[in-house]
Amino acid sequence: MFSTVVPGYAEPAGDAPDPFPELMHVLAWYDRFEPDRFFLADRPGVWFLSPTGLNCGIWDKGSFGCTGNIPGAPPGSNHIAWFNGNRSVHHGWTAAIQFPPGQAHVTLPPRSYVTYNSTTCAIRPDSSLYCGRGEFKFLMTATGTWFKAYDERSTRVCLSYGSC
Repeated sequence: MFSTVVPGYAEPAGDAPDPFPELMHVLAWYDRFEPDRFFLADRPGVWFLSPTGLNCGIWDKGSFGCTGNIPGAPPGSNHIAWFNGNRSVHHGWTAAIQFPPGQAHVTLPPRSYVTYNSTTCAIRPDSSLYCGRGEFKFLMTATGTWFKAYDERSTRVCLSYGSC
């Protein structure tokens, strides 16, 4: 019995599209809120709630993060943050132990942003949340969380923790 093998062709995988919003579009088209609207009397930094109820902040030297129900996070992992001096955004217990105490009272509404200490957090029209400072950033949608992660070989975009 003879058979013929027909070679197949598939497009090269290439890089996945960048999920993060263009900051210049956010700054041009979203409503800007002044940081002092989100100050707490007894805590440093800016503290705000996302429309989905995440407790988020921007702190000293531009560190930023959120706590609550992080879409796509493993069970029990309810913190995501970047702290000045870290080489990437991280989640879970390593973010939790550095997370400053504070509880936001004011919601940052859709299609708006706040910038503090050179870090910008924005709520997109679909209520997804973006925070970033240069290459350090994350994006939380209803179905997953993207963040910039680092390993010894490269910096890459990860989706909902399982892809890194």
